[in-house]
Amino acid sequence: MRSVWMVVSGFAMAVAIGGAVYYLLPRQSAEPDASAFSVPPQPSNDSRVRVVPADNPLLTASRRQLGRWVPLYPIRCGEILFENADPTARNFTFCIGEIRNRVAHYTGASISRNDVLDPRVKAHWQEVMGAK
Repeated sequence: MRSVWMVVSGFAMAVAIGGAVYYLLPRQSAEPDASAFSVPPQPSNDSRVRVVPADNPLLTASRRQLGRWVPLYPIRCGEILFENADPTARNFTFCIGEIRNRVAHYTGASISRNDVLDPRVKAHWQEVMGAK
């Protein structure tokens, strides 16, 4: 009877560890992100043309890319940096570093602290993510 109990408890531990790993690790899609390879649209004849520097990928990121680069769990970095914008917040510096690491990992572009805190990035994040 003891050997049956050992097998059952071992199986339960394996399922629990596997579930925790599946839940905590970020998901990656099987297909590549089409927006990363697409050609940017031609500017319209409108008198106002938005000029975005090519060195900051946060300014041109899609909703999916921002969701991947700006952590939502366990720390809501978008809320800390772009909604509250409180430099004295507990994880403010951590969130900046985490966003810089994720952008560098996914795009190969190295961005600075000022690039993350750029007011245009805040406005773009609020527009794309539908924030307040």
